Amino acid sequence: MPPTATLDDIKTYQKRVEKNEITPHDLPPCPVCNVESIFFKIHAYRERRFLVVIEALIQCVYCPLIRFKCPGCGTTRTYYPDFALPHKHYTRQSIMNHAGAYVESETSTYEQSTMSDNGLSVYPDSDKALAPSTIHRWVTTLGGFTNTCQKALSLIIQQNPVSSICRDLAGLNISNRKYRTQQRKTGLLGCLRLVIVEALFIETFKISIFTKLAINCGFS
Repeated sequence: MPPTATLDDIKTYQKRVEKNEITPHDLPPCPVCNVESIFFKIHAYRERRFLVVIEALIQCVYCPLIRFKCPGCGTTRTYYPDFALPHKHYTRQSIMNHAGAYVESETSTYEQSTMSDNGLSVYPDSDKALAPSTIHRWVTTLGGFTNTCQKALSLIIQQNPVSSICRDLAGLNISNRKYRTQQRKTGLLGCLRLVIVEALFIETFKISIFTKLAINCGFS
C-alpha cells in the first residue's frame, strides 16, 4: 500500500468533481426512507482539508466533498473518494499505513508507528509532528469497521472458496503489552483483521475495500 494518497490522486478527483462526474450510485439506499441512491441529487459541496505526507513533510491540500440529498425525506449523505475517511484529515492510505505498522508488530509502540521511511512526519515551518495519540485514534477507528471487514471477507471467500483467510484470521493475536482491557484488545484485533483483509481484497479484486464497499457499509 502506498504510504499516502498523492497530490495527483486528489487533483484527479477534484477534476471529476468539476466535470460533474461524481454520482451517488455507490451510496447505499437512504437509511430513513429507503429511496435508492440513483435518485439522490447534489445538495452541497463541502471543502475538506486533507493532510498529505510528502517526504516527511505534512502538506495541506483542499478538496471538495459532495453531499447528496434524498428526494424522499431530505436526508443528506457525503460521498467519500477512496483516499478519504469520515472525520479524518489524513488520507486513508496514511491512516492504514501507520495503524497497520502498529498492530502488525508485537513490539511497535505508538511513538515508533509515527515514523515512516523518511522519518517523523512534521509540518513545514512548525515544530508540530504526527502524534502518537493520533495513531491510537486511527487504530480505534479502523477497529470499528467490523461490518466492512466481514463483507469484504465474504466476497473473498466467494471468489476463492479454498482460501485459508478465515483460519489465518482466527489465529491472530495481539501482544498483551499493547492493551489493558478486553475492549481494547478487540479493537486492536479488528484493526489488524481489516489491514490483512484489505491487502487480500486488493490482491483478489484489484481494488480497495474503500473504493465502494466501505461506503455501502456506512464505514461500520
